[in-house]
Amino acid sequence: KSVEALRSLNFRVFAAGDSFNDLSMIRAADSGCLFRAPASIKAQCPDLPAVDDYEGLSARIDEFIGR
Repeated sequence: KSVEALRSLNFRVFAAGDSFNDLSMIRAADSGCLFRAPASIKAQCPDLPAVDDYEGLSARIDEFIGR
């Protein structure tokens, strides 16, 4: 619900997470990715980009903010 609250205030939201309970947050955000998620989650969510290190996460965030 916090993603929706931020979006209702006209914030653009990027979300990252590693477990099933993070999926709705990532999908509700303007953009996001799986971060260090187990193979089982990656396999069940091929629609979500996945990164495994901070360099990859930083690159996704930079892309999101237009750097």
